[in-house]
Amino acid sequence: MKTQAKPRIVRALAILFIVQFLVMVGFGIVIPILPFLVQKLGGDAISLGIFMSAYSVMQFFFAPFWGRLSDRIGRRPVLLIGLSGYGGTFILFGLVHNLYALIAIRAISGMISSATLPTAMAYLADITEGSERSKSMGMVGAAMGLGMVFGPALGGWFGHFSFSLPFFVAGGLALAVIPFALTFLPETLRKPDNNKKKRAKLSWRVIENPLFILFAFNFVLSFTMAMFESTFAWLAAAKVGFGPAQLGATFAIIGIFGIIVQGMLIGKLVKRFGDANLVKFGSMLCALGLVFIFLAPNTMLLITSTIVFMIGNSLMGPTSSSLVTKQSTEGQGAALGLFQSFSSLGRILGPVVGGGLYELSMSLPYISGAVLLLLMVLVGGRRISEYRDGVQ
Repeated sequence: MKTQAKPRIVRALAILFIVQFLVMVGFGIVIPILPFLVQKLGGDAISLGIFMSAYSVMQFFFAPFWGRLSDRIGRRPVLLIGLSGYGGTFILFGLVHNLYALIAIRAISGMISSATLPTAMAYLADITEGSERSKSMGMVGAAMGLGMVFGPALGGWFGHFSFSLPFFVAGGLALAVIPFALTFLPETLRKPDNNKKKRAKLSWRVIENPLFILFAFNFVLSFTMAMFESTFAWLAAAKVGFGPAQLGATFAIIGIFGIIVQGMLIGKLVKRFGDANLVKFGSMLCALGLVFIFLAPNTMLLITSTIVFMIGNSLMGPTSSSLVTKQSTEGQGAALGLFQSFSSLGRILGPVVGGGLYELSMSLPYISGAVLLLLMVLVGGRRISEYRDGVQ
């Protein structure tokens, strides 16, 4: 079904766009201030890694649960649960000033708000098909990229006045969109999936899943992205003297490029090159960007390198998600929940490993990330290519 055919579906897509935008505003708004907030509360690089990982630990366990639940009871209620939990926990962030309490709230936030992304992607899979699916997922990716433009910029600006203020802004925006979601977000699940044996679950047998190579790609991408996010503030400060304002501006710049790729180019690129080729090419661009980041001798080259990294990331995200939905023989929510769970696993390990590697040498997180991405293309590239024409 073409999304343009029904105005109510267009409205629903607009709500999904706003929801994912707000999620990434909330994620990005803390990036410029988080290292300084953790230091203020007596933490170090490892503490920052633990804080960032707490969210993803809960995502790892709960994203598959929310995905399966959306297959059973519908997309709409699960999305509303995730959005409400996200807004509420960010308000709590602004109210506490203890490192351990912040970590605990971060974990709760991950548990509840992990309902949003896999369910939103399953929602899109319900109402789109063919190249329109990649395009729609690219639009949601663009919304997330737009959130990464405004989030760090707002965080750098509001954080100049108060470390609590960015959290209140992000939480308030999320809660404000709930009435619109209640009004304009129709249910899209036509036939509930009550076959518990059929739905994929998180276990060691996931390696037998035909989509495992896509899950692995998503893990590596998230792992390297998390190492970048958890160490870039210190690297940029050490190399070119960046503070919160400069970091916010940098993330805004790279976010704009992510919007251009995912919101304007991804549909055309998929039609010409296919999802599978873009997954592989995006991986190689990410690796190249990481190498250039730690080699960059000045501000201009450092920002340019992060742009290359972001373009690669923007190519991989929507195309790999689209391949999962096109190849899944199980419930869309269940498959995307597992896909998101592997992303969460990368975000669990990435900050901790990245922080540890940074303590040894500030170049190590970037060298190791580039090597992993290239190895993933070499090892899994052929398998990914088998998905090109929609057949395994």
